[in-house]
Amino acid sequence: MECASLAEATRRDGRVYGRGAVDMKGALCCALFALRALREAGVVPAGSVLFQSVVGEEDGGLGTLAAVERGHTGDGAIVLEPTELAVAPAQAGALNFRLTVPGRAAHGALRTEGVSPLDHFLPIYAAMQGFEAERNRGVDDPLFTGYQIPFPLCIGTLRSGVWASTVAESLVCEGRLGVAVHEEPTRVRRAFETLVEGVAERDPWLREHPPLLEWWGGQFEPAAIPADHPLVTMLAEAHASATGARPPLRGMPFGADMRLLVNQGGTPTVMYGPGDIRKAHAPDEYVPVGELEVATRTLALMILRFCGEGGR
Repeated sequence: MECASLAEATRRDGRVYGRGAVDMKGALCCALFALRALREAGVVPAGSVLFQSVVGEEDGGLGTLAAVERGHTGDGAIVLEPTELAVAPAQAGALNFRLTVPGRAAHGALRTEGVSPLDHFLPIYAAMQGFEAERNRGVDDPLFTGYQIPFPLCIGTLRSGVWASTVAESLVCEGRLGVAVHEEPTRVRRAFETLVEGVAERDPWLREHPPLLEWWGGQFEPAAIPADHPLVTMLAEAHASATGARPPLRGMPFGADMRLLVNQGGTPTVMYGPGDIRKAHAPDEYVPVGELEVATRTLALMILRFCGEGGR
């Protein structure tokens, strides 16, 4: 296999296919081409425009945090996540967790002499499902009511055992816990910890061998600016000028670097970009060419309107 093939993009049927096409190389190219279009037209914005391509967003945003700590803030920012060209003044939070449930190893032929961690994980998992349902019952934020589950709890990995004929000595699951826009993450963590502790207290085995809950990896706080903020209004108007139709206004259910710019940098921020998050991190990842074009035109207009024109 040639390594070069992994980096190639393919244009077919009005789409650009390739790893990272939608998340978020396509959107970064939109910003670069918007800036190039203004430069080639001889337009000089009255304000400064900073383009940032950072690392580490998937693991919690160290690149953006480093930029903020170095003073790279501003009067407004657009994070080019794939929003399907919706204007997003809010993003949910997401907290990664790891749960280790102990068991006791034994030969599979004598499995009753062991303790399977799976048997004791299942009540915890059922409690997690109830926890998710309760937290998402009656969500009335209009930016998130369009989602079936606005703030999901997802188990992404599950590992247990080392051999088919041996009772596993432990089970490890890793997942993410969604956080609503105005929730305090520390309270959500504590509520989840209390849930696991409660199940363990009712289980004779887990009462004596408590599961271990760890918070690791990405810890994304939620963030939002007012839906009628001038940055939101101006971006929606720029999109309407580029397309002839106003974009939807929607909150994003995933964690992103927006919250670092808003919460740590004090910079009003929205998310807006081409493509569908459902295609991110997936086989045959793609972004529609038409959405790339719309995003590029919208960003160019937005830069002019937000910064003003300084001259030619």
